[in-house]
Amino acid sequence: MSITVVDGDDVALFQGVTMRMRNAAAACAGLAALTSLTGCTVPSAGLTGITVTEDGRPVGVLMVCHDHIDGALLYTDSAGSGRDAAEEGGSEDAGRWSSSKPVTGFASWPLTTGGQGWRVDGPMPATLQPRRTYHLFGGTDDDSWSTADVSFTPEQLAALAPGQVRYFAGDVRGADDEGYVTGTIAQFRAACRDD
Repeated sequence: MSITVVDGDDVALFQGVTMRMRNAAAACAGLAALTSLTGCTVPSAGLTGITVTEDGRPVGVLMVCHDHIDGALLYTDSAGSGRDAAEEGGSEDAGRWSSSKPVTGFASWPLTTGGQGWRVDGPMPATLQPRRTYHLFGGTDDDSWSTADVSFTPEQLAALAPGQVRYFAGDVRGADDEGYVTGTIAQFRAACRDD
């Protein structure tokens, strides 16, 4: 074994080169992540909402502002909760539906049974897990369009009355910290005209 003696200038040079390499690697990783996020986004053609029947069963609602939607997917965060966990890829499918014809304009369907032109392709759980966040959105078979998702917990679902719709509205008065509002079906339908 040999031992190399270095002076203080060599150590400082080595530390400087190492720090620049780490900074360059971090910058490249950040650029790669940003590029991958912007390249995979499906453009939005409308909104997704959630409401309930008189007996509290969940009903999906879509308002397609342009083009069409072919089906819908419900997924849940498998690690953590909220948008951060979903963005990290920690999610699992919890239900899937397809429409008998392309959806344009307004559509609604019972999530537990389908109907009104909607078929259950992957049934949702009979009971949603407490304090777990679920996301529902619509999309096309070829991934050319989707609808803005609606995020909800079973507790938020239970707080809805028939005719009330929870949906994403962004940074508007009355929205929660994540940009979701609860409004009437008429307000949900009118949200396309607000874009």
